[in-house]
Amino acid sequence: MKKEILITILLGIFFLQQLNAQINNVKDAFLMVPFTQLPYEGIAEESLIKPRASVFFPYKTWGDKLDTTLRLDYGLTISVPIDDGDCSIFRRFSPTNGQYFIGVVYLGLVDNTRKLLVTATSEGEFVDFLEVSVQGFTKTGVEATIKQWKIDADMRVTVYQVKPTSTTPIRFEDTSPQTKMNAQRIDTRYQIDETGHIKKIKEIKYRPQDYMVLDFTENRNIWDGKEQPLVP
Repeated sequence: MKKEILITILLGIFFLQQLNAQINNVKDAFLMVPFTQLPYEGIAEESLIKPRASVFFPYKTWGDKLDTTLRLDYGLTISVPIDDGDCSIFRRFSPTNGQYFIGVVYLGLVDNTRKLLVTATSEGEFVDFLEVSVQGFTKTGVEATIKQWKIDADMRVTVYQVKPTSTTPIRFEDTSPQTKMNAQRIDTRYQIDETGHIKKIKEIKYRPQDYMVLDFTENRNIWDGKEQPLVP
C-alpha cells in the first residue's frame, strides 16, 4: 500500500513538472491555479510555508512591467533581482466586478519572500500589480513579516505595513527577535476596478512606537496591533 502511495505521489510530481514545463504564457499559468474563496486574509502563519499548489509564472513575458525584486530591509528600500529565485502563482480569485484575471505571485530567494497581487486581461496581458506581503529572515533564522494584506468580496484590498522611522536601512539579516526599532504602522486601502486596475483610496497612519522584531514573528498579524491612529 505504501509503495502504491509513493508511486502516486511521484507520478503527481512528474505530471506537475511536465505541466509547468509547458507553461509559456501568463494566461495558461492563471488557468492552472484553482480558485481561492473571497474574502481572504494573508495571515502571518501562511508566510512561513512555501505554497504547495503553485505554478511557474512566466513573468518575463511582461518585460519590466512587474517588479520581481526581493526586499532586504524592514523599510523596503534595498532590493535584489529574482533571476535565480522562485517565481510562481499560487492563488487565483474570481473577480466580482469584471472579466479579468487576479491572483497572487510568490517570489522567493534564499531567506526572503515577497508576494504580489497581480491582475491581467482575459488574454493574459499585464494590467496592474501591488506588493502585499514581505518577509525576511533575521540572523537567528527567525522570519519577520513586515507587510500583510486582506481582500474582500467587493475587490477592496487593505495592505498593512510597519515601517521603521530610521532613515538608515535596517537589514533583516542584521537583527534578531530581541532587536528594538521605532516604527510606524501604515494601513493602505485600495480598490480594484472593473478592468483590474488597482487604485489607492485611503491611507491610515498610526503613532510611531517602539517595537521588537519579535512583534513581527510567528503568527502575529499586523492588523491585531493596538496602535493609536494619528488624528487627521
